[in-house]
Amino acid sequence: MSTGLHCVLLLLLLSPVQAEVVDRMVVVVNKQIILQSELDQVARVEFLLQGRPLNQLTDAEMGKVLERLIDQDLLQQQIAQAAMPDSSPEEMTSRLREVRSQIPGAETDEKWRGMLAKYGVTEQDVETQILSQVKVLRFIDLRFRGLVSVDKTAIAAYYQEKLVPELRKQGVPDPPLSEVSERIEKVVIEQRIDELLNDWLQTLRAQAHIEKLNGAGPALGAEFVGTGTQSAGPNMAGTDRVGAKTGAATGTGAKTGAKK
Repeated sequence: MSTGLHCVLLLLLLSPVQAEVVDRMVVVVNKQIILQSELDQVARVEFLLQGRPLNQLTDAEMGKVLERLIDQDLLQQQIAQAAMPDSSPEEMTSRLREVRSQIPGAETDEKWRGMLAKYGVTEQDVETQILSQVKVLRFIDLRFRGLVSVDKTAIAAYYQEKLVPELRKQGVPDPPLSEVSERIEKVVIEQRIDELLNDWLQTLRAQAHIEKLNGAGPALGAEFVGTGTQSAGPNMAGTDRVGAKTGAATGTGAKTGAKK
């Protein structure tokens, strides 16, 4: 080997290598990192499932997605402790088919692939998000449904104070209470589960170490090691049923809100 070539190779070996930046942290939740790419993907899938154009994905909307993602991350950490099983492939196939049926323009495989490309996501991205939501919903039901009971007084109050006034605004005759009591009971149960969930999420947030990095988090590249400093930063933003609100928000089977 010539002396000149040897010197060139030596200089290359000794020169610092600039690692390629491939991602960036946006928040740390109890040592769990949420990356910018994860946030972008979740937001794109949500907008796809809602049928909303991406030009409506403003900074404010992205902030709402991030809050839901933090809540979902806190719940996923609780689910990991409970060791809940995943959904079966058959269940996921059925769920994805149901979700597609609710999206205008996704009837055929060709149109569905076109929509995925338009939003910059893959079918695997959608399946992953739906799987996460299904697990969260199961966990919520297991934790809270047994704690909720609705008596006849509550059903009658909902009928008189909410259902009947709403129907009269629409010019619809009042249905007999006996005909709608079962549906009212389901609505009130869901509302109370939502209340229990929101209270619990506030507790989880107050106990958690949440550090938002405001778009200036450390870049992740070949040189990245560790998760950085964390600080307790509870955010008490209001939340709907997570999972169905990534969820009612996303049109993937939400149970939140009053049903008429």
